[in-house]
Amino acid sequence: MKIWLKLLIGTLLGTFLGLLLPSGSPTDATLGILFELAIRGGRYIFLPLIFFSVPIAVFELYEDRKLGPTLGKAALISAVSVFAASILGAVGAFVLQPDRIPLVSETSAVEPLASAGDIILGLFPRNAFQALVSGGDGLAPLLILAVILGLAFSFDQAVTKPVIGMFDSLSRILYQINSFFVEILAVFSIAAAAYNARAFRTVLELSLYRSLLLSVAAEVLFTVLIVLPGILYFAGGRKNPFRILYGLAGPALAAVVSGDLFFCAGTLVKHGKENLGIRRRSGTLTLPVALLLGRAGTALVTSTSFIVVLNSFSNIGLTAENLLWLLLFVPLSAFLLGSAPGRGPAAALALLSGLYGRGFETGHLLLVQAAIPLLLAGAFLDAVWAGCVSWLTARSEGLAAEREVRRYI
Repeated sequence: MKIWLKLLIGTLLGTFLGLLLPSGSPTDATLGILFELAIRGGRYIFLPLIFFSVPIAVFELYEDRKLGPTLGKAALISAVSVFAASILGAVGAFVLQPDRIPLVSETSAVEPLASAGDIILGLFPRNAFQALVSGGDGLAPLLILAVILGLAFSFDQAVTKPVIGMFDSLSRILYQINSFFVEILAVFSIAAAAYNARAFRTVLELSLYRSLLLSVAAEVLFTVLIVLPGILYFAGGRKNPFRILYGLAGPALAAVVSGDLFFCAGTLVKHGKENLGIRRRSGTLTLPVALLLGRAGTALVTSTSFIVVLNSFSNIGLTAENLLWLLLFVPLSAFLLGSAPGRGPAAALALLSGLYGRGFETGHLLLVQAAIPLLLAGAFLDAVWAGCVSWLTARSEGLAAEREVRRYI
């Protein structure tokens, strides 16, 4: 059975369970524990896989004189896409004009992001060993350490050859372990879907968010069905772009069912290699870069949502000055979210509200109840785009081989 089909079945089963199970503290507590267990299971092997695979990728790309172009293209495409997605989200808000949300007395709080200074300092812990035990979300410091190790492998291969062999073996072993977790990810998706369905059920009963959620859904569908196929068509040799998107169906489902990018990251690694033909030396390096710098889906959803909140607080509307501020700071919030793979638009909105000030510091609380569907929409597009960035980079450097669609996993 195809992995995407197993994930779809698990998602549907979990959604039905979440909608049908009776409400109550015991049920909610149990679902919360199962959800956390599922997320941990999905994330379990990804960071070890990256740590042992990236040095080999860096070493091989450096030897082939392709390290700079590969890393630079992945970073550039990712960063530019975040700014473009912010503009697209703002345009979508003006075209679709979601309804204003009545001001409510919401007391729920959103856990704030770490400050920009703390995130920058976190890139280089006090010692390198801390990058290996950073609590599960520390992809950036781990990636930096792995790149440094990969570069160091080239200084004297007579000395480094045994270590290179060890990292290469561990990389391949961990890839096989990752493949096992990907095969059983559908089981984890049942708990994740049930938990999020329970949270989403309360939103479905509230008509005040319907216009915003429909607008965000329309923007995401427009991006996936029109914008991304156009990019993939012209940048991919004018071939059918939907074969690439179909190859990413599994990771997309894993992202939308969990809202956590690390939950679907192992699936992205496997699908990138098995479906899109991305070579290991490219995929294991460009995918983490895309996950850190290319959260275009979160930027799009945050841009639209922030405009709705601004309009809800003021009758003046969005001025040119406010729009420029928005298009600068929404990408900034998306970049900062690279350190928080399980956080989405709600955390970005909390950051933006604080930065905007002017009595607007609690503006993000208007959308607290809609946080889950906004998170899932952003994570879905983030995962699809991360896979596309990895493929576009690999193809431009001749590091991707075309695979037959009928052989997709």
